[in-house]
Amino acid sequence: MSFSAVAQIQQLHSEKEKTEVDGWYNLTQMSFIMGEMNESSPAKSNLIPSVTSIYGCRVNEGFSLGLGVGMTSFSYPVFPIFADFRFTLLKGNLSPVLAFKGGYSVANNSKKIFPNEYNGDYKNTGGGMLNPEFGFKVMMTERADFLLTFGYYYQHLKSGVKDSGSYYMSHDRVTDINRLSFTIGFLFK
Repeated sequence: MSFSAVAQIQQLHSEKEKTEVDGWYNLTQMSFIMGEMNESSPAKSNLIPSVTSIYGCRVNEGFSLGLGVGMTSFSYPVFPIFADFRFTLLKGNLSPVLAFKGGYSVANNSKKIFPNEYNGDYKNTGGGMLNPEFGFKVMMTERADFLLTFGYYYQHLKSGVKDSGSYYMSHDRVTDINRLSFTIGFLFK
């Protein structure tokens, strides 16, 4: 009888460990941010690449949350740091997914954003970032899923220069980027 009790305790303990381990995940994504260019945008093309990595935990079967970091390459790189909320709508091998990323992007400080206009001390600062998405999750194996999502991408950026010419003036440029995003990703559990 004592062997049976010990076996049951070990089985419960291993199931608990498996549940805790199965709750953590890594989602690695490659996005393409698409939209029209304009003069005030720091974007250098109509198709901007972005890479993100999200580390998170499944709260229950349908909801997960995580923290992410990434790099988006406008005319100067920005590094978003964000919270990620995901809702898996159905159980099974194919499921619709809703996701929301929100945070702050830190900018690379050294890139000149006013080429040939001013000489001085350049400073690029980041700004808020939002990226709601809708898409599909396809189970590849028990430990890996493939995700395909479409969304809206918003990025606020501010850049400036203190002109060291005959007058010491400050010139600022504020940019709000509103574009569409197309993302592929791999989720490892």
